[in-house]
Amino acid sequence: MTADSPDPGALSDRVHQAQGMVAAQLGCSMEEALGRLRVRADANGQALDELALDVLDGIVRFEP
Repeated sequence: MTADSPDPGALSDRVHQAQGMVAAQLGCSMEEALGRLRVRADANGQALDELALDVLDGIVRFEP
């Protein structure tokens, strides 16, 4: 990896934003929110970025 190439394991900005929204919706930690996002994306056969967009657009909400 060079200085100008992104880390392939790094999360996109939209995933970070969705993670914050899920944490606020559930009243949980950022770590738990990311775990919830990953589980739902996997269960729905979605890419994490795709689910993040749905969360940011208000299509998907997480209920406590």
